[in-house]
Amino acid sequence: MKKLFDKITALLFITIFLVSACSKDYSVETQQVLEVIVPSKGSLQSITAHGNFYQGITLTANNYISAIVNIANYGTFQLHSDTVNGCWFTSDASYANGTGTQTIILKGYGTPINLGTYNFHVYFLSGSASTSITFATPPHISTETDYFPMSVGSYWTEDTIANASLKDTLRYSVSSLTQTIGANTYTLFLTNHRDTILYRKDHAGHYYEYSSLLAPVGVDKFEYKFLDDQLPEGSSWQTDPVYGIYKIDATQSLPLKIVLKCTIISKNQSFQLKTQKVDSVIHIQEQLILTSPDGNSNYTTLFGIDPNDAYYGKKIGLIYYSIPFTGFLREARSWYIE
Repeated sequence: MKKLFDKITALLFITIFLVSACSKDYSVETQQVLEVIVPSKGSLQSITAHGNFYQGITLTANNYISAIVNIANYGTFQLHSDTVNGCWFTSDASYANGTGTQTIILKGYGTPINLGTYNFHVYFLSGSASTSITFATPPHISTETDYFPMSVGSYWTEDTIANASLKDTLRYSVSSLTQTIGANTYTLFLTNHRDTILYRKDHAGHYYEYSSLLAPVGVDKFEYKFLDDQLPEGSSWQTDPVYGIYKIDATQSLPLKIVLKCTIISKNQSFQLKTQKVDSVIHIQEQLILTSPDGNSNYTTLFGIDPNDAYYGKKIGLIYYSIPFTGFLREARSWYIE
């Protein structure tokens, strides 16, 4: 009898446990099913487009739309845009696990086909909102990495002042023409006044000009290094001596020994132009040293020749150049580096 009672008791315990367990499973499963199938309710308040959009450039994580929505209850939803100009926006989220005002991100996809401004409609539940997106021409990105670009097609527009009464605007451009002098090949720079200048660089931080700077004192064109971006601040270098003659008048002349000394005054500094501020600038001073051929007389001090100042912007080139002795000034207004 006792064995039979024990069996009945055990059977009742197992039955109660199974019923309780099934009841719990049913309750949990029912709640989950309801949450999945019930759609959310709410409204779309506003949308804003973010990022720069360019024709032919595939959208990235930086191109998106932020949507402000007001959600009334837990549930499912869809938040997406129409497809316009080859692009569309959609949200990864599809289930509201909170209520109230929320900001949801719609990622951008696709590649813009055309230039221009297009309207995009974003849909949320039974409502929608629109925003306009302008697709622009892709920005030009230069491959130059140094302080004096020489890529063909590059140009600089500069305001120049020869003296207080003579002002002009010049455009310096890099031509496809080259000239070989000795063992060196130079690139020909042109101005809109048909002036020509010869430059070269060794792509190791050294920049040279084949210059007519000393033509007024009877010196033929000579090469000098006008920039070295590898040396630290305070470094200097100078040309080998050349010899010329300064004509005082029709009957008198002064023989000269001439050296051009360049000094790095500062590096990685900013420089304020009239139009904009330029970073990563190297400041070079060029000092013309004039003496008698024997070196006993210093004409630099006698003539009061102060150093010239040149400023070079990284990936830009010469942005400012002044010659205090003559009052000459060049200042870059704009540039395009190919």
